[in-house]
Amino acid sequence: MSLRWRLTLWYAGLICFVILGLVAISYKILSDSLKKEIDNTLVERANHVADAVSVVPNRPIEGISEETTDEFRSPGVYLQILDANGNIIAHSFNLGQQDLPISDIDEQRLLSGTSFYQTLDIEGQLVRLYHQPLSRDNIILGGVQVGQSLRSLEIAQSQLLLSYSISGIVVVCFGVVGGWIIVYVGLQPITRLSETTQEIIAAEDLKRRVETYSGADEIRQLEKTFNQMLNRLQSLFESQQRFLAEVAHELRTPLSSMLGNVDLLIRYGDDPIRKSETTSALQRTGHHVSRLLDDLLLLAQAEAGWKLQLGPLRLDDLLIEVYEEMQFLSISNQANWQFGKWEPGIVIGDKDRLRQVLINLIDNAVKYTPTKSIIMFELWSSDRQVYFRINSIDSVISPDEIQKVFKPFFRAKAYSNSTLGSGLGLSIVQWIVHEHNGQIVVHSTPNSGTSFTLSLPKHAS
Repeated sequence: MSLRWRLTLWYAGLICFVILGLVAISYKILSDSLKKEIDNTLVERANHVADAVSVVPNRPIEGISEETTDEFRSPGVYLQILDANGNIIAHSFNLGQQDLPISDIDEQRLLSGTSFYQTLDIEGQLVRLYHQPLSRDNIILGGVQVGQSLRSLEIAQSQLLLSYSISGIVVVCFGVVGGWIIVYVGLQPITRLSETTQEIIAAEDLKRRVETYSGADEIRQLEKTFNQMLNRLQSLFESQQRFLAEVAHELRTPLSSMLGNVDLLIRYGDDPIRKSETTSALQRTGHHVSRLLDDLLLLAQAEAGWKLQLGPLRLDDLLIEVYEEMQFLSISNQANWQFGKWEPGIVIGDKDRLRQVLINLIDNAVKYTPTKSIIMFELWSSDRQVYFRINSIDSVISPDEIQKVFKPFFRAKAYSNSTLGSGLGLSIVQWIVHEHNGQIVVHSTPNSGTSFTLSLPKHAS
């Protein structure tokens, strides 16, 4: 069953429940009111007879007749008088030759001075009876029975039920039709959203968007959220396509090189010189592919929400360790490594990942700096941050390229062909720094060179 019909049926069911409740309550109130009116009428008739007995002194109860009270002639009301012995001594004209029934127990209750009601079935007709004792000077002289047929009450109740039933059916039908129309109109934006989604899936067109509803309700919020989700999906899909294309491009060159070197080994394997050169080339390419795959794995883990293991860490000690490990680069590049201001600093970080950050920054500085250039290291701290800066004096990045240095697979045009690399190092650096709640900023000018400044939150102690 569709949502539209389910909501309509729920709406109709709620209307039926409310109508049944109102009908039951109003029917009960009206029925009780009519019954109470009948009881009041019976009490009033009985009181008239009792008043006639009390205002006629020294006359026996048998003297109460149509001449002394008009109750014997009241239409629709039956009247019957009993003496102190329980004998029927008078009754109204509309009873004819019949008498109102009274059992021995009820007779004793009546002559003992108790007033009470009864509803009896007399010849297939319900009659409401009221019994009231007759007394004079606190002496029980007899009793009076006053009755009225409930036929009029039954007719009134039947008409009431009929009118309620017809009205209820009309209201329910109107509610079902009206509810279906309201639900149909209310679900139109959702229907449009569903149709647009199906069209997007069928056409595989993530650039299409849902037309935003003009209202300011939950439907508009749903459509805005759905469009935001499509924007996110499109961005991720396009990023994935670019990423796969760039990965394929980056892997194609080293794999082609490795296959070519393998062919050379097969062809010239007996030549020691060529074999040594080819093996060295294979080793370099293998290390490059291994590092590229490690970087790709780390980026995939970052996209999957992988979290770092953070703890107190002395950044100055870690930097010294990395410096000692990478001194061979300064020898190969003949770079002049210098230290500027140097202040100890404790940060909250992951030692292995921060080591990777420092290695990538130093490796890039050496790789993209001319031979025998100056590379400056600085470390200092403030009240809340610890800063590390590495500055390549003779290296300059153009303003257009400086905005792209942290994008995956980006490499400056001047070094894309001459320098071995994958273009993932700075992307990984930026992700690791952001996971540490830090920042990394790059500046490059012809006079002062290119500097990368890393800032990390300082540990409280």
